[in-house]
Amino acid sequence: MISKEVRKDTILTILSKVAIALLSIANTACITQFWGAEGKGHQAIFIANLSLIIIVTNIFTSSSISYFVRKVGASKLFAQACIWTFISSSIGVLISHYFDNRPYTIFLLIACLLTGYLTFHNSLYIGMQKIKYFNLLTILQPLFLLFFMYLFFKTINTGYFDYFYAYIFSLITVIIIAHFLTRKTVGKIKWQLEFSVTKKTFNYGFQNELSVFFQFFVTRLSFYFIVYYLGEVSLGIFSVGISISEAVWVISRSISMVQYSNIIKEGNTQNARKGVVTTSLFSIVFTLLCIFFILILPKSLFGYVFGPEFSEVKQIVFLMSPGILFISFSTIYGHYFAAIGKMKILIFKSVAGAVLTFILLIFLIPLWGINGACITNSLVHFIVSAIIVAYFFMMKSMVGHQIHVESYNEK
Repeated sequence: MISKEVRKDTILTILSKVAIALLSIANTACITQFWGAEGKGHQAIFIANLSLIIIVTNIFTSSSISYFVRKVGASKLFAQACIWTFISSSIGVLISHYFDNRPYTIFLLIACLLTGYLTFHNSLYIGMQKIKYFNLLTILQPLFLLFFMYLFFKTINTGYFDYFYAYIFSLITVIIIAHFLTRKTVGKIKWQLEFSVTKKTFNYGFQNELSVFFQFFVTRLSFYFIVYYLGEVSLGIFSVGISISEAVWVISRSISMVQYSNIIKEGNTQNARKGVVTTSLFSIVFTLLCIFFILILPKSLFGYVFGPEFSEVKQIVFLMSPGILFISFSTIYGHYFAAIGKMKILIFKSVAGAVLTFILLIFLIPLWGINGACITNSLVHFIVSAIIVAYFFMMKSMVGHQIHVESYNEK
């Protein structure tokens, strides 16, 4: 049985994620209406580069915080998180600038530093099971982004650079709020460094983020191929389809995040494993309904909401819908393995997915353009989902057999 507290957190998280998904769509619509497909393409590359660097900073700011905050306290985690965020962000932005010399490098650096700091606070709330604070901040950031985008578009109007100003200001505003919530949650955080803690958090965080690093290439490598072969305009159109697709994952991400927090607290119990199976089925049914709703919408509606350049977005979502469905199912299992520290299976499935993505994109994008990227997305998501779900049931079967043997020996 799923506890009442977990059900409450899950429902509240789903509602917050629905709000975030709607805000994300609204933000995407503003970007496309204000700056067109080319502006959306530049924004997509900016966020992709940011996400790639943040994976590295997350070694000390993300899952390792959630996992260790109850064990060692927030103070021993904060100093190493700040130091690591500054070093990894600076190096990451320099590498990004060397390979992709775009005019918004300084915005990328500031965004990396602020995002790392905000991620620390959000991860702390997950570890302390202050899910309401996590939900609040994750709603406020896209809400403030929407506000500042409109404000800067109507005032300074520097083209798609307005988005970068808005993004920075939205992060700063949310961080100020996070500062007060954290003081309320854990009190004043002191500046403490302890080598043994750093070693433990690095080992845990590195394994988790290594999986995320390769998973990034499963979901975002197509962006770089599309820019190279087809240009920013095509990437802008494709990225809108990705935004809609990822908005559909709201249920699976909400459930998996709450379960992750609960399993960290309660441990790898039989009840936790049953909850994974039950909620994954719920996730896939709801996701299927969402996909069906999107696909029955008229093609002209996409052009009206996002602009005439984006009338083909429905076709993109249709081709990616199998992949959306597979990930909505397997995300629940992935977070379960992260919560119990089984990182090797996550790393394996992500590496397999990244390699397969690279191979397919080389052939399918030159052959079929954006459609090739969509087909690659669905095929790879099916394979990586099959790997992780199969491993879960194999492990569950072995655990059940072990319990049966132990019970027989006791008799």
